[in-house]
Amino acid sequence: MTQEIIMKIINYLVPLIMGYLISVVNSYRKKNKATNRALKIMLQNNLTNTYFVYSTKEQIPDYVYRNWINMLDEYEALEGDDYIHTLAEKMKSWKIVRTDILNN
Repeated sequence: MTQEIIMKIINYLVPLIMGYLISVVNSYRKKNKATNRALKIMLQNNLTNTYFVYSTKEQIPDYVYRNWINMLDEYEALEGDDYIHTLAEKMKSWKIVRTDILNN
């Protein structure tokens, strides 16, 4: 009799616990997707702004260029679009101005 009650409780609780865990995972996925989208938008904005700040002179300080490349790598990891790659191609012809910041 006691075993039957325990089995009924287990049979009742297991689906409830599994349903709760599935809802938690789905909620996490939605939040993670929204966070990744927001991060991708911020990276795209920063990459674009940096490009246009230095585009008139077609030269960029080495530390800014290094940061730009690092941001580009993260943008690509988030499956960013090819728009930024167009800017990256244009930047290849720019002069990279050496500074003392990276020489330490």
